[in-house]
Amino acid sequence: MKTPQPRLGRGGMIALITMCNVIAPLSTDMYMPALPDMAEFFHTNDATMNFTLVGFFLLFAVGMLVFGPVSDRFGRRPVLLFGIVFYILSSVACGLAFSVYFLIVVRMLQALGAGCMVAVSTALVKDQFTGQTQGTVLAISQAFGVLGPVIAPLLGAQIYRFFSWRADFYVQALITVASLILALLMKETLPAGERLDTGLVKTFGRLGKVLENRTFRMFLLCIILIQIPMMAYISASSYIYENQFGLSSTGYSLYFAATSLAAVIGPMLYIKVRRYNPFNITLGIFASSVTFGILIFCFGHLLPAAFAICFAPIMMTSAISRPFATTILLNLQRQDTGSASSLANFSFTLSGAVGMLLITSIWNDYILGLAMLAIFAGIAGGGGSLILRKKLGAEALSVVPRR
Repeated sequence: MKTPQPRLGRGGMIALITMCNVIAPLSTDMYMPALPDMAEFFHTNDATMNFTLVGFFLLFAVGMLVFGPVSDRFGRRPVLLFGIVFYILSSVACGLAFSVYFLIVVRMLQALGAGCMVAVSTALVKDQFTGQTQGTVLAISQAFGVLGPVIAPLLGAQIYRFFSWRADFYVQALITVASLILALLMKETLPAGERLDTGLVKTFGRLGKVLENRTFRMFLLCIILIQIPMMAYISASSYIYENQFGLSSTGYSLYFAATSLAAVIGPMLYIKVRRYNPFNITLGIFASSVTFGILIFCFGHLLPAAFAICFAPIMMTSAISRPFATTILLNLQRQDTGSASSLANFSFTLSGAVGMLLITSIWNDYILGLAMLAIFAGIAGGGGSLILRKKLGAEALSVVPRR
């Protein structure tokens, strides 16, 4: 590591980065088995209840956009500590919600803390690790990040079964205390001499400076599209399995965990395929989205197992895209690591929030909607990638050493 961590060590630093990346799936997936019943509890409809997810991801994106540059200005440790404490307090407030509108508001506050944690932890990867080790650490953190959706709905369903949906949020706060302890043990990774010495307005202006990098900008616009069908699935999955297929909340959690387990394979598979040309990997991701989108359209309505089997590969390739794209994007930018991290995470999350909003706003048949979104993302993203390769050359994204 570039900055020795006498109290954390290498393993502790990776654990901190990983736990910060697990926060988002815990924040969404733990209470999802209870969503249909929560809609009845608050006397509201699916679309309004869905804003507890959409609002979270919109402010999650904003949090990642804002706190990356702030950490470039004030250092990683104090900003990370602020984000963790803010998240814990907001999680407790979610558990105390007395109306769906109050829940939406405090979920958005919770999202700001989660966004801060993800943005700073991603910058920590660039601060502490170099070369292929960056990709490996990102893959490890992403693997556990997608393991969260496997465990969270199972855990959340049992908490809801024996206690209530409020307990899900209290457990989120309790789990995050472990991240707080690790962050308190962390030594600052961004020396004072390397921090931005400008005011906050100019600090946020560095986001625009990063976007002046044409390769960064064009690749980011293409790769974020793959998040649309995956996040739409996360948003609509409980309604698909419980309302369309008639499963219980426990049955839903098992199917959701099974599809999420496929996503765990993604980051590990990325470690195996990263030696190939990045454009070939990108095109493979989008081709998979089109292929399995068509299969969902044809067979997704037959049985819950058929739908899950068809969607699982999209979860896997989407999970490949995060460490793959983040490693490339961080290395396309030599300076302003926090800003680059924020823009990458913001764009991925905002794209996912668009998918969440579209799936419940346009389609009554959520399975059909997911099929259409997967096909669209694959065609649009793949076409954009081909244009990018033609304009910039086949080696434009080969910025990370292959060995």
